[in-house]
Amino acid sequence: MVCRGPAGGGDRACFSCRTVAQRLGAPPSPVVPAFACPAPGPLYAVLLGYKEAPVDEARRHFARVVRGVLDEFLAVHAPCVAAAAGGATELVLPVPSTRRPGPPALGRVEGLAEVVAARLGGACWDPALLRRTDRPIGHMQPHRDAFAVAARRQVAGSRVALVDDVYVSGARAQSAASALRGAGAASVVIVVLGRVLRPERVARHARFLGVPGAPPVWRGRTGADPCGRCVRPQARVSTE
Repeated sequence: MVCRGPAGGGDRACFSCRTVAQRLGAPPSPVVPAFACPAPGPLYAVLLGYKEAPVDEARRHFARVVRGVLDEFLAVHAPCVAAAAGGATELVLPVPSTRRPGPPALGRVEGLAEVVAARLGGACWDPALLRRTDRPIGHMQPHRDAFAVAARRQVAGSRVALVDDVYVSGARAQSAASALRGAGAASVVIVVLGRVLRPERVARHARFLGVPGAPPVWRGRTGADPCGRCVRPQARVSTE
């Protein structure tokens, strides 16, 4: 489940990534997970709360936490993102929601554009560059035409980082990455704040959390904790 895709130093992609890639008919884009995200858990609550909390002040509070998590993570792991992309990223796009209308939820987080520019060498944050179409996607059910690129000329030849809050099966993020590659992006890497795991329901998820090389579980700080890319486990690990 390290989700490293074709540039992952030989580590296998997880079952979900492989299945989604097979259904898209293309290799998966590499995924850099900031944290393992057991559900239920504190990070899962934050990543849902900034979108769905019923009280405005609660949503604003959770949004500030989301911004801080990405800021602290990129402060340490921007080189990991560049390694996965094959060089410094030039465009950074939030993944649009599957069902919520309007701009991507991450695109509405105040100050996130400044965080991205500061931590990724001035990369351009452009939430309007990618939009959902009416093609259906769901759990483990990607669609290569589920997203459309607004300005193909801007994407062509660029190294792109897609930023998402949660990664469950990867159908949404990998479909978005497929659209960007189809528009001529030189590379696409997916940076996800929480790779959702359900250790209470799925035994392999519980085992994975104890494997050396798994992304750390968020405990309210990032610091210099290793991400799921810069740790090189001695054995290949998977949640299969």
